[in-house]
Amino acid sequence: MNKVGIVISGKEQAGGVIQYICSLIDGLKKDKFNKYIIFCEKENEIIKNSSFEVRIIKNKYNLFNKMIDLFLYLFIIRSKINIPKKDLVLFADIDYFIAPTSSIYPHFFLKKPFIVTLHDLQERYFPENFTRYERFLRWITNRALSTTASKILCESIFVKSDIIKFLNINSNKIAVIAAPPPALLLNHEINTSKIDIIKKKYNIKKKFIFYPAQTWIHKNHIRLIDAFKIVSDKFIDVDLILTGAPKSNHSNVINKIKNNNLSNRVRYLGYIDYLDLPYLYKLSEFLIMPSLFESVSIPIYESFALKVPVACSNVVALPEQVGDSALIFDPLDITDMSNKMIMYLDNQELGKKMGHKGYERIKGHNHDEYCKKLLGILSLKKNIEI
Repeated sequence: MNKVGIVISGKEQAGGVIQYICSLIDGLKKDKFNKYIIFCEKENEIIKNSSFEVRIIKNKYNLFNKMIDLFLYLFIIRSKINIPKKDLVLFADIDYFIAPTSSIYPHFFLKKPFIVTLHDLQERYFPENFTRYERFLRWITNRALSTTASKILCESIFVKSDIIKFLNINSNKIAVIAAPPPALLLNHEINTSKIDIIKKKYNIKKKFIFYPAQTWIHKNHIRLIDAFKIVSDKFIDVDLILTGAPKSNHSNVINKIKNNNLSNRVRYLGYIDYLDLPYLYKLSEFLIMPSLFESVSIPIYESFALKVPVACSNVVALPEQVGDSALIFDPLDITDMSNKMIMYLDNQELGKKMGHKGYERIKGHNHDEYCKKLLGILSLKKNIEI
């Protein structure tokens, strides 16, 4: 039996990455051959419910330590000289590491094999959304990880092409494995008695369009609000509900809502309990995904799993992800976006049809198959049994 370390970094409000980590854990639970140990700085509900062993790492460095680390991965030197002795003990028995985010500690510094997921190289397309330091840090981190990883995971052919193009990595080193929705969504059964509780909790009194996304610039909330302004003039009984943690563009989003006189029609609920999420999907008329950049959209897969219709952007990997199972629009064209929303609101049968098509598209995308694909690239042992 091999011991595999899963390195989890980031807070619970880290958007789609958290759903990705949930799916990874759900998939690896299917493997009865290897032992998995989660490394994190702090437990959350996802980790507690994983059934895996958990080891807490502090990794609290001073500026001098951080400068040493920066030097090591700038020159791609895999050395454990800067890892605290108490942490080295925690890592000693691990045969292989999995990093579902672009974190670098501890796997880069240890001379042990690891696989890493690179979710996107968005900074190459929208540098204005990042500070110079953030762009430098993403470059140096992605370069160090992609060079030293045994295998790189990504969730779309588009991102694979970017990794080859921008990081100069051989295509044979990159595996495209899209994660299914977390088991909570994929196998979710709506409890009808909870529907009224959710409506009351979030003060839902009308039909609504749903957009779960943190308020980053590339999530395109501003144009969505302009497009919804057109929709709201025709459909007075439909609201727009936004969820997700506030980020760099949040104040602009709130001001846009006010300036369009939509404060009573566009509701921002903030970060919500993940257990409530399936009910918001099911109560909605459809999911709108107007993002300007997505390597893959977890909310789209979640909507498909719950038979909720989807309207989304025609950019990056989204057309690859949805096929003919969603209405697609130009995210820079508010008329096109509003027209697609109106199509769903005007035609309930179209919504049912697209919801069913989305479900059929995701149906075979389960955690058993996902686990087999993951284990197929780990190269831990032949004839893996699940």
